[in-house]
Amino acid sequence: MRLKTCLFFIGIFLLGSIVNIHAEEIKTEKKSKFKLYWFIPDGTRADPQVFNIFKWAEEGKLPNIKRMMEQGSYGYSIPTFPSHTPTNFATLFTGMYPVKHGVADGPMHTEGSPLSRVSVSGFSSSAKKADPIWVTLEKNYDEDIVLLSVPGSTPPELDKGITIRGRWGGWGADFHAINFEEPQDNKAKIKQGRGSRLFFFGPHLTKYPESKQVKKIQMPIYSFSPIKEVKLSEYGMNVYMYIYDTTDNKKVDYDRLAFSFDKKHVIADLKESDWSDWIPNQLIWKVGAEQLAIDSFFRIKVIKLEADGFYRVRFFNNNLNKFIAKPSYVADEIMEAVGPMVDFVDNFPPQLIYYPEDKNTFIEEAHMSLDWHKRAIQFILDKYNPDVLINNIYTPNQMLTSRWWMGYIDPKSDRYRDVSADKRKQLWHEVQAMYKKLDDILGELLDKADENTFVVFSSDHGAVPLDTWVRLNNVFAKKGWLKFKINAETGEPVIDWKNSKVIYLKMAHVYISPDGLNGNWRRASGKKYEELREEVREVLLNLKDDKGIKPVDVVYNWEDAPKYLLLPTDRVGDLVIANKPGYGWNEEVTQSLEVFTTPLKTGYKQAILADEDQGMWTPFLIVGPGVKKGFRIEKPIRHVDQYPTLMKLLGKEINAGVDGRVLKDIFE
Repeated sequence: MRLKTCLFFIGIFLLGSIVNIHAEEIKTEKKSKFKLYWFIPDGTRADPQVFNIFKWAEEGKLPNIKRMMEQGSYGYSIPTFPSHTPTNFATLFTGMYPVKHGVADGPMHTEGSPLSRVSVSGFSSSAKKADPIWVTLEKNYDEDIVLLSVPGSTPPELDKGITIRGRWGGWGADFHAINFEEPQDNKAKIKQGRGSRLFFFGPHLTKYPESKQVKKIQMPIYSFSPIKEVKLSEYGMNVYMYIYDTTDNKKVDYDRLAFSFDKKHVIADLKESDWSDWIPNQLIWKVGAEQLAIDSFFRIKVIKLEADGFYRVRFFNNNLNKFIAKPSYVADEIMEAVGPMVDFVDNFPPQLIYYPEDKNTFIEEAHMSLDWHKRAIQFILDKYNPDVLINNIYTPNQMLTSRWWMGYIDPKSDRYRDVSADKRKQLWHEVQAMYKKLDDILGELLDKADENTFVVFSSDHGAVPLDTWVRLNNVFAKKGWLKFKINAETGEPVIDWKNSKVIYLKMAHVYISPDGLNGNWRRASGKKYEELREEVREVLLNLKDDKGIKPVDVVYNWEDAPKYLLLPTDRVGDLVIANKPGYGWNEEVTQSLEVFTTPLKTGYKQAILADEDQGMWTPFLIVGPGVKKGFRIEKPIRHVDQYPTLMKLLGKEINAGVDGRVLKDIFE
């Protein structure tokens, strides 16, 4: 586009009266070019039984989805195993199954690296072994592309296009929200263990700093009880929090929190349930030995404040800065026009599940994220006018896999009857309010689209109820195959890799070596290996809960993974396992070695065979030139079918090796 613009102005200078013809030619060429707006919110379940979004649309609850149904084609799409984000985004964007594109999981382990750390992240763009659609469209067709919060898009692969944040791709200064909580003898900290860390091994998402009484402070606050001071530290920033009592009722009754950078000036003064405004701050991002000072913003939420001074406070950090956008100037332009970024609610593992007050914070933050994405899309389409816009938001996944909803609205859940009909109605109202905001974003895309624009709505996977954690590593520890200790101060496990022979690692993999798992992992072989692997398989297949139900659906050897699960052999464990819906594999070990436990969260999606549960299905809607109007796709399609269909509609050549089929039924 920049080249065309330069040639246009050169033409003005040199050609005089011919300019108007040349300008008209450029305008005509631009008008006739197809565009693609692809909205792919993460974890957006759609199925004929429970999350019947097409019925909701007909009822008037989702007017823009109804527009798409009337103006285009629509149906359901089935994800690929292990039915979670990185695998299925790679499938959507390449039209290939994991056995070809290589993204077999989120955290992947490969030979030559220790099992104690992830050697390949499925969220990184470098994990894919095939070009995604944006690389093909830019490299081969010179399309102008914007990627907003798309997993697998960072480190950026676009040379000329715009890449904004991505997710967990190991690129850019990415500042996560952090909860701070009164330690209370570290009971909550020890119980949470590795669950307080991003993906269980990254930076802390919850911290437990101690408070202390102070006699004098320099800030203009008065307290009827002794003031407590807490130092809250994150990413090189220190904030001092003062717990104080404004109630003159002759008893300790803390009710407010004051915050300060310098112990002199108040930056926020809040009561329970309050959010602060956006506060300017400076955070430090470490890159090797270097430290980058980054000017940004954060908001403070007082989740919980009790009369005795117990606190639970959340710092939500702006998710956008010049080090997490390419080109970097885009960050400033979006910030100025749209405001600090709220990309998605909560995190993984979830932190807003431990107290009743967490639920309101979750809802507020979820709506903030959905509103931000809507405004961002408006700005991006107006400012940059891309040929291709691909946008993801993680919020639907976070809601449907959180504590508060799925277990009480899906009749298949063991917890379904734990709430009244009136309570369930309210929960459905909250879930459908989230879907309505997704619908609002679709409305922006439809309103901005012209007659040559394709608007597509799809997702990576759905979600189903989670009733029971299955702690497989406790099973292996009971058999003597896994050795570990629990750090008494942090609650985090310390694995004895040298003396461990079997371990489960996310999301669907069991690693086995009769000679120990320490050092750089190499796949074992030989008679002892085969015998141990078969013994592990039998233990897994015979595992039963107290109701006599076997949670293991299937178990496959690594060499059979391509045939039965369409996974590559070089990025899977020695056994690959799928769980039955209602159950979920849990990597964490405990001192008591219990196997079956009831989780706080009530929704899940990993390691489930999507063909066996419609709750894993997702929507697929498309409008645009040459697409049938009001056409219901009779049978569910596969995620691999979306890429070749879009390439065909765009008039582009489909890359070699694509597994999906072109959905000719939707063509006029």
